[in-house]
Amino acid sequence: MYIFSFFLLGGDKNESLNPPSNGEMVSVIAKMPAGSKILPLEIMYRSTTCLKSRKDSNGGIVKEPGYYFVKKEFNSVSDDNIFNLKIPRDGGGQCNWELSNITLGFYLKELPSGKDEKSENIPIKEIIVFDDNSPQRLSGTYEIINGDVTLKENYFPLITKRRNSNTLLEYSIVRSSPDVIYKSTSAKKVIFEPRIHFSKVLRATEPTGQKVGVYMSVLYPDGTIENGPYFPNYKKLQFLERGND
Repeated sequence: MYIFSFFLLGGDKNESLNPPSNGEMVSVIAKMPAGSKILPLEIMYRSTTCLKSRKDSNGGIVKEPGYYFVKKEFNSVSDDNIFNLKIPRDGGGQCNWELSNITLGFYLKELPSGKDEKSENIPIKEIIVFDDNSPQRLSGTYEIINGDVTLKENYFPLITKRRNSNTLLEYSIVRSSPDVIYKSTSAKKVIFEPRIHFSKVLRATEPTGQKVGVYMSVLYPDGTIENGPYFPNYKKLQFLERGND
């Protein structure tokens, strides 16, 4: 994962958004399983009018398209399980902002093993890109999609116990396939419909000490325990997702 670091170039332009009233909209629809909680939609606009600069590895200054980041809460449509939000593709303003990418995120509403006073609930996020700019967070390879985007991935709860007993017990989510960045330059609609296998919980435990060749121990829902440099075992998860929950 790599996160870009930018700083603002001097200028007198107003960098706020001002979408035209008759501009094209992108509809984002999330159909969330009970027991999950969707996060506000993260929206990134980019501009070739208002540039930003960053330092390269040699300390030089590189100019790049500017960015405008905003979070928006979804509108609840039905029983708190279906949500939607329409976002303008043309952000307008003096910077001529254009929609670059969105990030959909969610976490477990109810922890798999009940509440723990020393627990941390970590969300999982998916990125959809609408232009040729790299997103602010790179994770996985690109999956190119023509037209509208429909995401129906499978996810599994994960409980991680760190070696430090004072560290929070981590509740998170893993995909049943490697991370990707979805890209569609023509999408007018994004449908997000995750399938969470709540009854199939992975449990990971860090070794008591750091040592070369000693890895985290992972207990899979089928009772298998694995210790190795590669996690998770996607073939195993894809086999487990086909069974009954």
